[in-house]
Amino acid sequence: MQGEQSGYRKELEKAAKQMILIHRVDTLVKIILRTTIRILRIEHASLLLFDESRNAYVAHTSRGKAGLKIPKGFTRISKENPIIRYFTDWRSQVPETDYLLLSQIKDSLDPFNEELKEQFLLHNIKACIPGFFRNKLIFVLFLGGKLDGRDFTAEELGFMSVLSSDIVMAIQNARLFQDLDEQLLKNKNLFLQTVFALSSAIEAKDLFTQGHTERVTHYSLTVATELKAMDKINGMDTKRFFENLRISSLLHDIGKIGIPEAILNKKDELSEEEREQMKKHSLIGARILSEVDEFYEPILGVKYHHERYDGTGYPDGLKGEGIPLIARVIAVADTFDAMTTHRPYRASFPKEEAISIIHKESGRQFDPAIVEAFLSACKKGGI
Repeated sequence: MQGEQSGYRKELEKAAKQMILIHRVDTLVKIILRTTIRILRIEHASLLLFDESRNAYVAHTSRGKAGLKIPKGFTRISKENPIIRYFTDWRSQVPETDYLLLSQIKDSLDPFNEELKEQFLLHNIKACIPGFFRNKLIFVLFLGGKLDGRDFTAEELGFMSVLSSDIVMAIQNARLFQDLDEQLLKNKNLFLQTVFALSSAIEAKDLFTQGHTERVTHYSLTVATELKAMDKINGMDTKRFFENLRISSLLHDIGKIGIPEAILNKKDELSEEEREQMKKHSLIGARILSEVDEFYEPILGVKYHHERYDGTGYPDGLKGEGIPLIARVIAVADTFDAMTTHRPYRASFPKEEAISIIHKESGRQFDPAIVEAFLSACKKGGI
């Protein structure tokens, strides 16, 4: 008996450690049932979990032999179900009862005896284990018969009662993580909507660059995809990099909001003074976005996409790999789109000529690795 108890303890410790790491309720329930069937060697097990939105207990899943699972019609039960009421209404009268056996019902004088017995027999249940969080019934675990036909021992049910407290905490933990994930997704969607709104605001002010931000974003992501294929961006979180690159390229000219429209929409070439004022848009953009924590990384592309690989760019004269990668990518995409777009003071460059110019500027204006990825994307028809 001592060896058997030791084995249960090890199983419980292992199960508890595994459960607390699961952050999806459905996945957690499957693990709970699989563990229960293995430990107790029973025919089937099911778990009814309280659903706040339905104000009822819902069977998320069941495990066991075919034909011994809880039937489809038994997927949801109300708080008034005899099994639920047994634990919620009468548990305070029998605090030592942390489980309910079919054998208990047979000998009980409880007025709901017949209803309880009917529920147990109808669904082939031999025992129930409740899971409480404080005074709230979170779930009921239904246990089918043992494979060897024997009755459950007090030790087995006692260990399952101990496990139920771990299950409750694991379920509460998983629910918190799911709620957090849902909230983060809502916030992310709202954040992206704000990005698109800001991007539209830029183009509404600069009449000569309609579609510029979307094209630069497309070129930037295409070049980054080539960089990834060439193993040039190893050692970083590529998913995060692509997300930041998308946001940064959409907002790379956000600072133009602070530039006078007379300069933005001038039909002749800018004067030296006007060019100097235009250069301020990268710093203005960085300052605008600095108020939002989520823009911490995208700001790097906004602020530094006019830096040059040889160190002669602006605003800080950064050089080589001292320029953030996100900015080096946008620099190529931005220049290519500027050259291939018609402006009032000059005609657009033919695509092949623009590609040739970028190639010549490798190592001077642009990072050679970015240029290589850009040329590869052009050959594949991505640009």
